[in-house]
Amino acid sequence: MMDRNDDDRSLRRIALRILNENEDQARDELDSVIQAVEDHVGRQASVYTWSVPVILTIPALCLLLSIFAALASKAVADAFLSVAIAACLIPLFMAWLWRRFQYGTGRLRKPREAIYANASDETRETLEKLFAYLQRESAPRAYYRNWRGNPIYLERRYFFGNLRALLLSEFAAVRALCLSPGGSRISGAIKIEKDPDEVIKELGIKPKRAGGPGRNAKYAYSDALISLIGDPRLSVLDLSNRAAAIRAIKKWLSDWFEEHADETGDVPRGDLLAPYAEKICAHLQKIASAKGR
Repeated sequence: MMDRNDDDRSLRRIALRILNENEDQARDELDSVIQAVEDHVGRQASVYTWSVPVILTIPALCLLLSIFAALASKAVADAFLSVAIAACLIPLFMAWLWRRFQYGTGRLRKPREAIYANASDETRETLEKLFAYLQRESAPRAYYRNWRGNPIYLERRYFFGNLRALLLSEFAAVRALCLSPGGSRISGAIKIEKDPDEVIKELGIKPKRAGGPGRNAKYAYSDALISLIGDPRLSVLDLSNRAAAIRAIKKWLSDWFEEHADETGDVPRGDLLAPYAEKICAHLQKIASAKGR
């Protein structure tokens, strides 16, 4: 029997692990993508999520009115009954439109192009590699648990919709916006029937590093440091005030990242730049000390 304590198998957890070694940074990045997708489809989604419950009150109201109207006029009662029946069909039609928006019409033979809004190319590529893995016929089975805790398995085409990024949300209401190919709402957290470490190994994705230079570094620290070579500001830097010198170097590095930021506008925080500024300052002090001998 499958262990019910399977939160580590959730699609969201796996996505976080392949995005960034630092879970907090991975969470911020993923939630930013999900929020952007929500904003992108906000108007269409609101029609589906809010108007349907409102419309469902119409049949009940019309049925109630038809009962009272029957005491006075059968024709009026029949009219209210007809409106009630027609109103029942409207939510079904709107759900069909929302499903068509995600999966298109006709046979679902291949995945739709996913909506990622403001996601960087690297993030988009990473998440799509995960979804492509789940879209294969040979992929491990995906499932969610019903209210009894029993696993309900999903077909691979569930990951074909253009809103599949929403399946990675922490919130059930957001996940439910991504309908199944059959049009049903599934709000449960999706999990994979395979060890997460094996899944990540098969994906072959190396997450971004939280900070520091080297392979898969998230930020171009080397380029930023190289940009300071020969910078005339270093020669006039007052090294007698070490704290002020470090702040100045950190500011120059920050300015470089701001100027060279990609479309996401993501730049390293000041605490990530501080170690580099301190090393540069120490190196300059060492050079100055050698010259003073």
